[in-house]
Amino acid sequence: MTDDTGFIDGISRRTALQASAAGLGAVGLSGAVTAQEDENDDGDTDNDDEDDTDVDEPDGFEVEVVGEHATFPNEVGTTFALMFADEDDDDDGGTMGSHHTLDDESTLVVADVTWEPGGTSGWHRHPGSALVNIVEGELEVTWERDCLTRTYAAGEGFFDPGEVHIADNVSEANEVQAWVIFLGVPDGEPATEWVEPVDC
Repeated sequence: MTDDTGFIDGISRRTALQASAAGLGAVGLSGAVTAQEDENDDGDTDNDDEDDTDVDEPDGFEVEVVGEHATFPNEVGTTFALMFADEDDDDDGGTMGSHHTLDDESTLVVADVTWEPGGTSGWHRHPGSALVNIVEGELEVTWERDCLTRTYAAGEGFFDPGEVHIADNVSEANEVQAWVIFLGVPDGEPATEWVEPVDC
């Protein structure tokens, strides 16, 4: 697996690239990943002469792909309404929730993810959506959209619409295990893209 760091819309982003869609590279979540660095004329080491930001680093978890990249023989699209239980009504009397329509959910990858005590996914996003089932422990997830941290415990699940977020195991003693179904991952492309840390 190799790393490719680039800047999109002025934001530093790193995508984990893989030689094939099989194995850990298909998920793009395995191991600690380091950004490629260039030395500037001034001696500083960073990823871009104009921007000194780096993408975030995953640390302290393992990913086992239990279902390699697969396609559905028919077209599949989904619409999810995402409304967090702790969101209030907005000023217009509506809700802060959002609808996510994903036109191409025709592929899937299934993974078993384990966070060690203190482990983190780093700030990242996915090209499609993901359904996460917490099997063991408690996982704290913070979304860029509101910077609120929400805890999901064993027996609970959550929907990830592909928005920027971070998932942390804050326990000092217990692991967290989750089963994840990634939908809409293009064939031959990674399921995860790390982004620069969000200032929450």
